[in-house]
Amino acid sequence: MVSPQLALFKLFKQKTALIIDDYPDMRGSIRRMLVNFGVESIDTASNGDEAILKCDDNRYDIILADYNLGDGKSGQQILEEMRYKGTLKQTSLYMMITAETTKSMVFGALEYQPDDYLTKPFTQSVLQKRLGRMVLEKEALHEIYKAMDMLDFDLAIELCKNRIALHDKYESRCHRIMGSCFYKKHKYSQAKELYKNVLSERDVEWASIGLGKSLMALNELEEAEEIFGKLIDNGCQCLEIYDCMADIKVRKGEAEQAQLLLEKAAAISPNAILRQEKIAELAEANHDWASAEAAHKKVIRLGNNSVYETPEHHFNLARCISAELKHSKDKPAQRIKDAQEILRRARRKYKNHDNIHLQSDIIEAGVYADAGDEQKAKEKVAASQARIEQAENKSVQLSLDMAKTFKAIGDDKKSMELLTDLAKKYADDPDICMKIDAMSDEPITEHGKRKAIELNQTGKKLFGNKEFNKAIQLFSQALMHYPNNAGLNLNLMLALVKKMNVDGVSPKGISRGREAASKLEHLESDHVLYDRFQAVNAHLEKLAQNS
Repeated sequence: MVSPQLALFKLFKQKTALIIDDYPDMRGSIRRMLVNFGVESIDTASNGDEAILKCDDNRYDIILADYNLGDGKSGQQILEEMRYKGTLKQTSLYMMITAETTKSMVFGALEYQPDDYLTKPFTQSVLQKRLGRMVLEKEALHEIYKAMDMLDFDLAIELCKNRIALHDKYESRCHRIMGSCFYKKHKYSQAKELYKNVLSERDVEWASIGLGKSLMALNELEEAEEIFGKLIDNGCQCLEIYDCMADIKVRKGEAEQAQLLLEKAAAISPNAILRQEKIAELAEANHDWASAEAAHKKVIRLGNNSVYETPEHHFNLARCISAELKHSKDKPAQRIKDAQEILRRARRKYKNHDNIHLQSDIIEAGVYADAGDEQKAKEKVAASQARIEQAENKSVQLSLDMAKTFKAIGDDKKSMELLTDLAKKYADDPDICMKIDAMSDEPITEHGKRKAIELNQTGKKLFGNKEFNKAIQLFSQALMHYPNNAGLNLNLMLALVKKMNVDGVSPKGISRGREAASKLEHLESDHVLYDRFQAVNAHLEKLAQNS
């Protein structure tokens, strides 16, 4: 009978490995350890770019990556990019190795779910034990992981069922994989039942998280919120629960609470670029300009060497300053200079990107307009007119920036032409449709029109049932996506007024109502909503005076 040690040696002998470390001595040391384990095919890389190229061209069974690789990509960014590109297979394993032990770095590394995490210095026996355990699992469940790599989740589920029937040490792991497959197949009810069955036998965090996510997908938000709330209170270290809880808060129209939750997660793990982007988005929606600007700056910093790096990070910061100027009374000139400096950096750093100078100039014109200097904005647009007409390969965002700026300088016709053209080109893309409709008083896209009808019908039912809190949540959530929509702002005002008529006037209710009213002050007397707006606004101000 073959001994377990010999069987594992033979298994290692079949594996290919990549060692990523910027120190030659460390690469050599780990290579010798792997050779002693039985691994024969070993490649090395001294930096992130070299590692990515090798992973693009080869499939490795074992990847050992140092976290800190000098000035280029970090081990975390390599893992992040491989997950983004799909080059890290489920059948492979990725181990992060680091000498750093700060809480923020550890959580940052673990957020991208490496198979394991090892702190320097370590001995050969420790590495062998950790790698051996993972290699044995990957081998035992190889067909399941292979099915997942092929996106054949139905096959993976059946294979998990067969393995679970063996009642061996991989039973729990198969339950976890099976739940994930149900979720990826959008079979949320089956996922929910699986996680409930697991939790009925033992209280494990992964099953609670899976159950919460399944309930969210089934729109059972109250129960999901309760689960994530308990996990947070119990100190669960999986930061995804904060993202899920924040998503629930957004869906309930509670953007301020959502922002606070994400900021708590970011304080624990500050290097998650996608979370920082979401914080910036929510902070802007909440008119928390200082937090929004800080988050945008972190996104720019974290974008360096990241697969998510884009000039849009700089442009988003400039747009944030522009929005702050639009909503401020004093319009400080220094903020215009701040935006201009950010745009200059974008032009320098991304000088070879299509239309980078044109988009920068269009955004700068928008900054002038939001700062109240319409003449300078018009001059900037006029100076860019020839390039606007000659520009090829215009991105969606460039067209949206142009539409925003034309509207800001009073050229509503050109703005509407651009938006209408985009609506035709991208009628089947709901994300782009949402961005188009977010810039207009009324839905332009067919997608937005259908959504508006659905929201209004739901709102009418809530009004009829006197469920004013739910109506406020509904319209607040919708305004996160369509902030300028006249109908939604008016319906939010009406819901707030009706609630205060029943429950009494609140300063927060008055403030939210006035904010919605400020979005409707431009309505002309011939607008279909003008008379209704005047009536609701008068009622709101009467409540404010009598409070």
